[in-house]
Amino acid sequence: MPQVRVFQCPNCHEYIATDAKNCRFCSAPITPEVAQADANAQAIDNRKYRRKRYAVHMLSGAGLFVLGVGITAVTFLAASASEGGGYYVVTWGFILAGAGNFLYGLFGWLSELKKSEL
Repeated sequence: MPQVRVFQCPNCHEYIATDAKNCRFCSAPITPEVAQADANAQAIDNRKYRRKRYAVHMLSGAGLFVLGVGITAVTFLAASASEGGGYYVVTWGFILAGAGNFLYGLFGWLSELKKSEL
């Protein structure tokens, strides 16, 4: 049995299943060939969108991580350069959130690459 996927109706652009004979919204006839071709195109678009979103997660995570490490390093250097010592800030929130966001994006992006190879 073929896998049932969704695609946009060529007539009204509402999402319908590939096993539909007619669009449930506008009643336009749908051929199986058109349904499968449109569903394949929709799957490619979805994969591109997910890859882009995972790349955004990686970049924002890397930025937060670098910002956290940078703030920590600057405040530590300022505290160690002062005569009587001083206080410095360790920005664990930025560092951990950035690392987590980067890893989420990386693993998602790699899983999308693995899916496209299959």
